[in-house]
Amino acid sequence: MKRYFGAHVSSAGGLKNAAAAAIELNINTIQVHPSAPQRWNTTPFPEGVEDEFLSLKEGSCLEKVFFHAIYLINMATPDPQKFHFAKTSLVNYLDLSARIGGSGVIVHVGSMKDQPDEAEGYDRVVSGLNWVMERAPKNARLILEVAAGSGSVIGDRVEELALIHSQLENKEQVGFGLDTQHMWASGYDLVGDLEGVIKTVDKELSLENVWSIHLNDSKTELASKKDRHENIGDGLIGEDTLKRAFLHPKLAEIPFILETPALESIEGAQSELNKLRGFLKK
Repeated sequence: MKRYFGAHVSSAGGLKNAAAAAIELNINTIQVHPSAPQRWNTTPFPEGVEDEFLSLKEGSCLEKVFFHAIYLINMATPDPQKFHFAKTSLVNYLDLSARIGGSGVIVHVGSMKDQPDEAEGYDRVVSGLNWVMERAPKNARLILEVAAGSGSVIGDRVEELALIHSQLENKEQVGFGLDTQHMWASGYDLVGDLEGVIKTVDKELSLENVWSIHLNDSKTELASKKDRHENIGDGLIGEDTLKRAFLHPKLAEIPFILETPALESIEGAQSELNKLRGFLKK
């Protein structure tokens, strides 16, 4: 079976540079921010912005391309302008993802921090996602990511994401993304009960609906509620557990993506990727 794994790479200077990074790193899977992650992206990407990227990708090692949505998105916000900006930004990412044959747009659902009524917050999330998917291309996929659980964040428990998904109209276009550090921070004991965690995910989400996994070690302890990534083997989850997750037969068909601190340099990224290559050899 072919394994799909890679890393988050930069698109600074243009989307084509993300493809160039994938080729330099010799990986078949990347995640990228196609625009600045701290800014609203309410303007559609112009036609042709993807041409150089697709030209580089053709015939290369690169097969799976994921976008990570901007960080400003909160689908539960009661602020009408921010709600509209969030929806529009997602539609634009999904449109570009479809144009490059992408594997999905990964998004954090948001937080109830400004929403006093939790039921209203969930209704807003569902209505917003339905609005987005109604306007997204039919070949675009949205991936709801498990969160680290700080504050009143939505999605630190897989049951919350399952509840949202159950109410969506275009369920077949919406799946889930796991993150080892986020799940650890949210109280899922990957070290002591990896099999139990996988069983819970399968029961609540169905593993066939899990379309991506972020593989990260953690700077913080179990149930810390803190989103603090660490390099593979240097954190409190540890290399052994991450290796067992990466090699687990029930997860083998899901693309794994590194988001560790070492990725800030090509040399660091190559070192992290070599750890995964080493797992496969052993």
